Amino acid sequence: MYIRTGMKRIIVFAVMAAMVFTSQASPVFAAKASKPEIAASGAIVYCQNTGEIVYSKNREKKLEPFSVTKLMTVLLAVQNLPLDQEVTVSAKAAAQKEASMNLKEGEILTVQDLIYGCMLPSDNDAAYALGEAVSGDMDSFTDLMNKTAENIGCENTHFTNPSGLRSKKHYTTAYDMMLITKMALSNDIVRKAAGSTSYTVEKTNKHKKRILKTHISFLKDPESGVYAGKTGYWDDTNCSIALGYRSDGLRLFIVLLGDTAEERNNDVKKLISYAKEKVEGVKVIGKDKETGKVRIKHGAKTRLETYTAETGYAYLPKEASESLIAKKVTMNSDVTAPVKAGTVVGRLEIYAADELVNQVDLIVKEDVEAGWFPSYVGISNTGTMIICACLILFLLVFIWISAVKARYRRKKQRIRQRKIMEIAMEEMRREQDYRERDWHF
Repeated sequence: MYIRTGMKRIIVFAVMAAMVFTSQASPVFAAKASKPEIAASGAIVYCQNTGEIVYSKNREKKLEPFSVTKLMTVLLAVQNLPLDQEVTVSAKAAAQKEASMNLKEGEILTVQDLIYGCMLPSDNDAAYALGEAVSGDMDSFTDLMNKTAENIGCENTHFTNPSGLRSKKHYTTAYDMMLITKMALSNDIVRKAAGSTSYTVEKTNKHKKRILKTHISFLKDPESGVYAGKTGYWDDTNCSIALGYRSDGLRLFIVLLGDTAEERNNDVKKLISYAKEKVEGVKVIGKDKETGKVRIKHGAKTRLETYTAETGYAYLPKEASESLIAKKVTMNSDVTAPVKAGTVVGRLEIYAADELVNQVDLIVKEDVEAGWFPSYVGISNTGTMIICACLILFLLVFIWISAVKARYRRKKQRIRQRKIMEIAMEEMRREQDYRERDWHF
């Protein structure tokens, strides 16, 4: 009986210990991220670092992209037209539906103005005008759109217009649109326009000055990680979005098709959160780590220690080795006083197999005022004070040595004069003795 009771106690204790161990160990051995439920009919998240598709839902399902189409339109405009080329708006362009800029027939704008018109307020007039500027007529331009999509690798995409206006034959897939987004946002000009929150179109021959605003709320939040993108909207139950995301070195392309206005942003947040848990990153350097000194021109201090502004990660393909990771520090050469604490003065570049995969800003943590005149030749105020102190000390030592030497010379002169006097007196005494001897004789 006692043996059975003891065994029961041991078993109970073992179970309790196992429960405690499990509850304590779970944060360490975290479970894999669960795939999120989203409202979009089709979606994809592509990790640019690893080249893998992190998430997909109906990736090959044909859906309407709506105004996300304009990423292709703007890409072709950038590839074929100079930004400062003037474009005269045609009657057909001015007659487009859902035109937020209300372009007028005969109105003259630059290609750059029309690009920002497409990307920010999503103007259909601007998209049509760009298509005509590139190809001369819309049939030729849509042919170019479809040919380019095919060349990129899109197999289930067909465009019938440059703006994304609804059409049974105008469709794409989440996967194909990801390829187009990746290509478009890899272009510096497109990325800048698609990442801007506002743009000013100066007064034209037909319209007063316009202030254009983005439809992407993520761009207004510097902590979101979204750096560029394009929204699409037909009604509250037919929406789309394509985004580029970059944070802590993690680079993603996110596409949602067939979403709702209410859930579109929430779906984006869910997918970003999922990708951050799903993609494993290698911590290369921590935040606030010393990385070397930067030269400050004309500063009270001419060199300051720099620190990493954030943690630096490298995201590698699964087959890659951490031994491929390398770091390189580059300091800005034009840092001129006055400088405020927090100023970015350089960058730490993280490479994987010689490919740049991340950049971390380097900052200073103290203010530096403009220095005195010697700072123009690279001497800090402290250095100037030390030099001045050394010069004064040298001068004082020189004066003291000179005084000692002068005193010594005077002393030697007095001794010499005294000896001369003694010799003279001795000669006089001898002369006197000689005369006295002569007198006696």
